[in-house]
Amino acid sequence: MSRLTREEAAAGIRRGELLLVLIVATGIGILSMNMVLPSLPGMADEFGVGYNAVQYVLTVFLFALSFAQLVYGSLSDRFGRRPVMIAGFVVFIAGSLLCAVAWSLPVLLVGRFIQGAGGCAGMVLGRAILRDLYDRDRAASLLGYVTMSMVLAPMLGPAIGGGFEETLGWRAGIFSVAAVAAGVLVLVWLRLPETHYNRGVSTGFLNQFRSFTVLARSPVFLCYAGTMSCTTGTFFAFLGAAPFIVIEVMGRGPGEFGLWAMMIAFGYMIGNFVTGRYAERVGTRRMIFYGILVSLVGTAILLALARFGPAIPIVLFAPMMLVTFSNGLVMASAVTSSVSVRPDLAGAASGLGGFLQIGTGAIATIVVGLAHDGTAVPMALIILAFALGAAGCFALAVRYPDPVETPIH
Repeated sequence: MSRLTREEAAAGIRRGELLLVLIVATGIGILSMNMVLPSLPGMADEFGVGYNAVQYVLTVFLFALSFAQLVYGSLSDRFGRRPVMIAGFVVFIAGSLLCAVAWSLPVLLVGRFIQGAGGCAGMVLGRAILRDLYDRDRAASLLGYVTMSMVLAPMLGPAIGGGFEETLGWRAGIFSVAAVAAGVLVLVWLRLPETHYNRGVSTGFLNQFRSFTVLARSPVFLCYAGTMSCTTGTFFAFLGAAPFIVIEVMGRGPGEFGLWAMMIAFGYMIGNFVTGRYAERVGTRRMIFYGILVSLVGTAILLALARFGPAIPIVLFAPMMLVTFSNGLVMASAVTSSVSVRPDLAGAASGLGGFLQIGTGAIATIVVGLAHDGTAVPMALIILAFALGAAGCFALAVRYPDPVETPIH
């Protein structure tokens, strides 16, 4: 059995147990986000609305997810990680139950908003908890394992949701998510200790948002937040355009697209695994540096194949798997670097960084839709642009002193 660090002993939890709690708490929100996707046509029929209207089931969730991250980070800096995590799961369970009994689409949308607002608690606070207990490099290493749940959940969510849709119905699927979340809540209540003891003393909810002003004035935070946001943009730009290109342009079925899509999720998972194994040894800045190099190579290959290669899925998914592998190398280290700028504001930094990530991803899907011309070339160009943006942000970040390690020259 591994020896506990001083921080782990003070918190009263072992590393493996902590990782288990954070992995499950992080994955449940992502699982619920896309588990309903196979059920959208059935929901449209049940509620008597068009498919365009029922797509807001996903949009509302993402909207709540992005803005709730700002709230959770700040509140956890003020009141502590544990009580805010517990409150988030209570909100998530309430929203899930409302979704499961929804008698109309507006009620379902309200439930999804509540569900999304609660579901991001684990995503935001998991990052801050690791940074509370560990130095930056070790936190990045452990975060690599935690964020693998954010890959497995999107891979498993549609399959699980489709199984429920074909057997017991989508409501049973949402009830099952609520039941799992209740189990996670009990686990958090019993085993997750408080890890943040340098809490603020100010009162008033609006005071919590002053942290964002402090962070927004920090060039180092903005550079690392820009690095992870542009890295996220490469992924969402692909998701925004690839379904249409593969299904409509290449004439492949939705099921085949789903199988190909597992390649990019697998690439990201392997990248996170490598981060988990080597980030502490290599260092966060070098991990980001290597990841960006791989991303630039992958996006260049994607552009070349999109322009000159045959119209088959492998020419898109093979280089994109390389890009998502690089994302796995970059993300955990960029996240921990951003929350290390002001450790006393780690929760706010995690929330603001997550908000910028999701916002950038949303912008990427809009831009790639506007640029679409029936080929994969505009998508590849936009993905390359985001990769260059990440490289530029990181190049600016290493110009500033790093209290943890020597910058790359």
